[in-house]
Amino acid sequence: MKHNKFLIIAAIALSLSGCQGTRFGDFIATAGNAITATENAVTPQQIYIAANAFDSVKVSATNYLELKRCPTNAPFCRDPSVTKKLIPLIRAGTIARNNAVSWARANPNGFADVSLYEKLTSITSTIEAMMRQYNIGG
Repeated sequence: MKHNKFLIIAAIALSLSGCQGTRFGDFIATAGNAITATENAVTPQQIYIAANAFDSVKVSATNYLELKRCPTNAPFCRDPSVTKKLIPLIRAGTIARNNAVSWARANPNGFADVSLYEKLTSITSTIEAMMRQYNIGG
């Protein structure tokens, strides 16, 4: 996809190389810059989807943390070693989610730096992997 966009812009730019400095030539340069910018950016909608995914993982992880600490006579308990890993991830994810959603609310028609999105989705994936590894919520 990136390659096709680049080829189209390159072909137009080559055919209009004599138009440099004209309005159309400026438009081609601006379009090329916009395509490059959006490859490193995400929409507010993508941020909201990532935030919702984190919220659902957070609910399951928080429910796990509400279990009694092992060892116990209860049929289910939480492992203290997992708790030590899970709590910082939930806190970091909540901060990342809040930052990303705050940006999306303030810029409903803009593009966010992809790092906001990647941080949130990375933490969500890490929590999901821990939940699978320790059979939490499943």
